[in-house]
Amino acid sequence: MKLENHIEHYKNDAEYFDYLNLDKFTVQEIRRRYEEFFRLYRLRDNDKILEIGAGAGFALNHLKTNVHKYFLLDISTHNLKRVREKTEGEIYPISGDVFNLPFPSESFDFILLSEVLEHLNDPLMALTEIQRVLKHGGSFIVSVPYKEVITYQMCIHCNKPTPTNAHLHSFDENKLVDLVKSAGLTPVKTSKCLNKAANRLHFNLFTKSLPFTLWKNFDKMFNSLIDKASSIIVLAKK
Repeated sequence: MKLENHIEHYKNDAEYFDYLNLDKFTVQEIRRRYEEFFRLYRLRDNDKILEIGAGAGFALNHLKTNVHKYFLLDISTHNLKRVREKTEGEIYPISGDVFNLPFPSESFDFILLSEVLEHLNDPLMALTEIQRVLKHGGSFIVSVPYKEVITYQMCIHCNKPTPTNAHLHSFDENKLVDLVKSAGLTPVKTSKCLNKAANRLHFNLFTKSLPFTLWKNFDKMFNSLIDKASSIIVLAKK
């Protein structure tokens, strides 16, 4: 199934849903996912960073905006304006499309694509464009839902089956790694995180005060017992 007009869809989505004020359960899931990103990739001073589909700019909690140059790219300007208003330092909100990134080749040291690829009509085309703007020797992290069973509802407006949460693709580790390789990038590490069984018990909320390293050990244990991670993450190099 293809999304006929992804630009209009996600502009409307950003205005309808308040991504800067999420429920407490989702906030903790996102927090732990980003902590895992920055465990896999250690930021360096003066890194030039691009986050695609940045939405609420969650990466800002892990950056030093007086040291790192952070470019937030999103289709909608709605959330970008809100992030800019509440943040000081070297952040650069830019409206744009992952299929046609408005940057010269080899522009960024680190690129992050979190929970976006499953929404795109052509994931390989998007990854190839990301590879273009990543510097030689640069790093890229992508995360997607892990082994998602995509469900459908009948749309009340068009009377056609519509995928839940606009997720068009399901990925396992091999499929995601192969896709990253096909885009000309070299996978370095993979990670599964946020066990679904633990999530149902609100584990992330109850353990929000735990240091990340301790939380990660619990999450790894859950995933070794029950292969039901919420996200699969790949770190790749160019």
